Amino acid sequence: MHDFIENIINVKPDGNYGYRAIAAVLGMGEDSWSLVRNHFLKELEKWSDEYIDLLGGIDRLEELKQSLLVDGLSMV
Repeated sequence: MHDFIENIINVKPDGNYGYRAIAAVLGMGEDSWSLVRNHFLKELEKWSDEYIDLLGGIDRLEELKQSLLVDGLSMV
């Protein structure tokens, strides 16, 4: 399997490792994980009508938006 992987990035194994991996692959540096979460939050807000339909309701959309807020900080 490793023959097909071009680049392996080991990110800090905290609760934000998925966001850290995305930030690292995008060349932002893994410490920019909060910016990735903020971009996802803005995406949900910008296309909220489409995401409400896709996710099955406004309650699920609001749940996802709340999950993207960074603990210990105000809205990112």
